[in-house]
Amino acid sequence: MALGEDLKLVYRTELGQAYQGDARRLLESDQAIKPGSVDLIFTSPPFALTLPKDYGNKTQQEYVQWFEAFVPGFLRSLAPGGSLVIDIGGSWLRGTPRRSTYHFELAIMLGHHLELCQELYWYNPARLPSPAEWVNRRRVRVKDSVDLVLW
Repeated sequence: MALGEDLKLVYRTELGQAYQGDARRLLESDQAIKPGSVDLIFTSPPFALTLPKDYGNKTQQEYVQWFEAFVPGFLRSLAPGGSLVIDIGGSWLRGTPRRSTYHFELAIMLGHHLELCQELYWYNPARLPSPAEWVNRRRVRVKDSVDLVLW
């Protein structure tokens, strides 16, 4: 597959390179990535947030199936002993003070294809209180300050 205008090399050193474009196309491209040549894929894909964003985030119901389409490219690209690390934030269920389980469902789906080395949590105390109704107004939930990181 040739690299198109929507998939371009933007940076290269002797240690590796960075591309801009559709990650699924990149992971499937023999021209960009030789099979079994990647030691680390570190990604923070769009989260399944309650409200749609301009960049096209998927809904909580669509998310795991959408993300599973990336798995063949991950498996094709990763070197033996290579790692996939995913920063995946949680989401609230619209109109309620309850959390979605989509990011845990993602971990389970990935566990069918890859080995889970460890789950970590990224603590971000600067995150804004969200959703405001349940955190600031009604005060029935605490501020969400962590993301799940799957290795």
